[in-house]
Amino acid sequence: MHCKNIGIYVLALVLLVIGLYRHDYIYVWQKASTICLECIGIG
Repeated sequence: MHCKNIGIYVLALVLLVIGLYRHDYIYVWQKASTICLECIGIG
């Protein structure tokens, strides 16, 4: 069970690094801010 948890954490870390390398966080941030602004009626 312990090895399974470590594997999940390693996989999550690898996917985070890949996302940062590909600059996916920019797209996610833009999408989230657009949805937020639409929700409060500004965008």
